[in-house]
Amino acid sequence: MSAFLALVLTVAPLEVRVLERETPSRVHLEAARFTCDGKPLPGTAVDAEVSVREVKVGEAKCTQLVAEDGVAVTVKSTQRRYAGAVRVSLEGAVLRLINVVDVEDYLPSVVKAEADGAKPAALEAQAVVSRTFAVTGRKRHERAGYHLCDLAHCQLYRGKTETSPDAEVAVKKTAHLALFIGGIVLKPAFFHSSCGGHTSRAEEIFGEGAAGSAVSDVENGAARCKTADFGWTFDVEKLDLARALGVAPTGTALEPLRRDDGGRIVDLRVFGKRVSGQEFLSKTGRAFGWQSIRSLKFTSTENDTSLHLEGTGLGHGVGLCQLGARALAERGVDAKGILARYFPESQLKPLP
Repeated sequence: MSAFLALVLTVAPLEVRVLERETPSRVHLEAARFTCDGKPLPGTAVDAEVSVREVKVGEAKCTQLVAEDGVAVTVKSTQRRYAGAVRVSLEGAVLRLINVVDVEDYLPSVVKAEADGAKPAALEAQAVVSRTFAVTGRKRHERAGYHLCDLAHCQLYRGKTETSPDAEVAVKKTAHLALFIGGIVLKPAFFHSSCGGHTSRAEEIFGEGAAGSAVSDVENGAARCKTADFGWTFDVEKLDLARALGVAPTGTALEPLRRDDGGRIVDLRVFGKRVSGQEFLSKTGRAFGWQSIRSLKFTSTENDTSLHLEGTGLGHGVGLCQLGARALAERGVDAKGILARYFPESQLKPLP
């Protein structure tokens, strides 16, 4: 990535879709200023609702309503405050809300949501990883017309409503710092809850390049991220599994074909059909819940009618292991040391 492009990514605000899961048809907004298709609206509070082809605001109808400065949004029983601006437009039968926000103002909420309660060093490491993810992640929802969502698919984000002094300090202490591969290349940096003792490379899991290597996270014979729920099991009927994957329930139910250096299943065969590990995880997550099969680091036992899975860890296993980072911080390792553990090929440098 060129220095010019990195500068553009740094300077330009993020466009984050917010409150999508609320499927809002009506919202209450408070802000210092409102515009309807560029024309000022009076007052510091408005109610916006779905109209036939536009957003209805009192007697006005807007293709795009923009609220700026000290924005507060109420959707049903959910209330949020956002830095920057919120754009409201129509998307089918719901209102689409896009928060246009500077990266540094976006990060405190993310750090709190993703690493709340951790020691300062772990919070600072999370801030760097989340900043690197944000500035390189502008194409994740490009087809839909915005950069990031506020869900775990991107990074959890709740605006200014849910932040903390510790998260704000972590963001300020690491201001504008990101991970550069070899000190030169800016690529996405991922994180997950628990690696199960070994992380994985993004190329193996996602089929794309990213910061982070496949590294062992075992110390003194135990994974740093080992907690009470480190291990997990899942039992599923073969018929239900076949239905979830859209295949006929014939033959061997599950056969791992290849594992990566972290022990995660990269390719497997289910009832005779070859699928990637991520496709398997995605389809079973939608069918049985995202906490059912917690990672691709598992073994399986098959009987006549069902399948028993036993695994370790939680999440995709790429990049920063959050529970491992917490354990390192508890031992007194600073943020640079934590990042060097999970991103040994990267250097911490200011964005241009």
